[in-house]
Amino acid sequence: MTDAKEENGAPKSEDSEVHQETRGCKKSEKTASKHKKDWLAVGGIGIQKRRRSSTASYRIENNKVLIETEDGEVQEFEIVESKEKLGTLRKAVPTLPVPLAVLCLILNLIPGLGTFVSGLAVLCGYPTHYETKSEGVCWNMVAAFLQVLLTPIVVGVIWSLQRGVILVQESLQKKIDDRNAKVDEEA
Repeated sequence: MTDAKEENGAPKSEDSEVHQETRGCKKSEKTASKHKKDWLAVGGIGIQKRRRSSTASYRIENNKVLIETEDGEVQEFEIVESKEKLGTLRKAVPTLPVPLAVLCLILNLIPGLGTFVSGLAVLCGYPTHYETKSEGVCWNMVAAFLQVLLTPIVVGVIWSLQRGVILVQESLQKKIDDRNAKVDEEA
């Protein structure tokens, strides 16, 4: 019988070889698992788990947040303002009068055309979420060009129609806000 020997001359059994290989696998699995967790944390996955591990519980009612701490005390916070974060191309959507917005929606049946017209409307003074008119016009022209470019793979058609609907929604929201402001002024 011949015994397998390690490099240093000590006897080596098959069990120790398997154990070392297994330990090496576990180490690499732990490393891979750690990297996976880091990437998940960077991507925001696990936020709900971290929130649930908190000792305080909360609920939202109307425009107030009620937080109950671990000692049973309830704190009440009022939500004063919330703001929607808009993307680069979404900020370029102008607030148009309702008839013009509906016209742009109809023109968007030809991908990019309604977006192009709404971009030109920015030059006439209709506001966007950008500071300057030139930014609003440029991003609308980029959006129109991309809609035309992406039409062969149907994405441009869908995007164009969606943008037309957003134009109408913005216009209707502005009309509602103006009406509410007028009612508040009279009251």
